[in-house]
Amino acid sequence: MKTLLIAMMLLALSHAAVGDNHASKLTLEKRQADSVMMVTNVDLGDEVTTISAKGKLGVYGTVYVTYNLTYNADRASGFVTGQGRGAVDKDTVAAGAFRGIWTREGSIVKIRQMVQISDGGQNMDIIDIDMLKDTFVIKAYKVR
Repeated sequence: MKTLLIAMMLLALSHAAVGDNHASKLTLEKRQADSVMMVTNVDLGDEVTTISAKGKLGVYGTVYVTYNLTYNADRASGFVTGQGRGAVDKDTVAAGAFRGIWTREGSIVKIRQMVQISDGGQNMDIIDIDMLKDTFVIKAYKVR
């Protein structure tokens, strides 16, 4: 009984030991200003929908991206993978690969993804696709 009481007290107090408010310490630095891309193609499928877009993305120049969205059972969310290429200048093309999750809220598709870039950089992107306007708004934050 004594052991059970001690275990319950330790369990009750354990949140104080690890709960030092990590969320308030998490800060993300923007890699660049928010960017807008235009949807260039949508291929709807039973298992995967593919969305492609083009736009100017700050440090990455003219960028082409393709997103492959797979569906969860609700068909309003799932996983996303994709590739992107950015023509930085006449001699430099950056490549990126990404994975994340997506959800749909009305006519807005929200993507939250991690990006590995060929220059060694890593981003966390927050993307909102407006299906009525055929636009992406991309917010890119430095991870590395």
